Amino acid sequence: MSRTRPFRTRLWSALVAAPVLVACSSSDDSHSQPPPAVVLEGDASAAQLDTFLQQKARDWAWAGGQFDAPRDDATLAANPALTFAWHADPADFAQGGAAGEVVMTHLVLFSTQGQPDLLQVFSTLSEYTPDALHWQKLVDAHDPITISLTTGTFVGDDLPEDGGPFIGQTLTFTIE
Repeated sequence: MSRTRPFRTRLWSALVAAPVLVACSSSDDSHSQPPPAVVLEGDASAAQLDTFLQQKARDWAWAGGQFDAPRDDATLAANPALTFAWHADPADFAQGGAAGEVVMTHLVLFSTQGQPDLLQVFSTLSEYTPDALHWQKLVDAHDPITISLTTGTFVGDDLPEDGGPFIGQTLTFTIE
């Protein structure tokens, strides 16, 4: 549990600072871009990211999600890049036929003690394989990497209160 407290501090710092990062983006959602340190995957949009980051994430592990890969304290080979995988339970309203398109989103934060925002991925997918540039960034960290998962469920463009975001699992791995 001592490992999650520093992560939560970094996550809260990132969530507090994020509106400042996205405040400069255009109000036209079709041209909105994520902050440079955030990779968008799947159908995730910069507008969803902005909404997600403006909400206070709450502890609720089953809704926040759990990693399928890697395992906690795993040592990964530097080549090839690992596919990070996770699962999360959808919000109750997502199973009850909510009006509008229901989309589950995930913020995956990679950090080290010296680089709290090493890499951030915002995705509608349940896995992420870093491209060569981002994988090399992780390899070059040369320190244990903490990875955390936070999940939210949107209805259309709205993130209802019972949709999160919810803080899920945090684990640590190294790359050799």
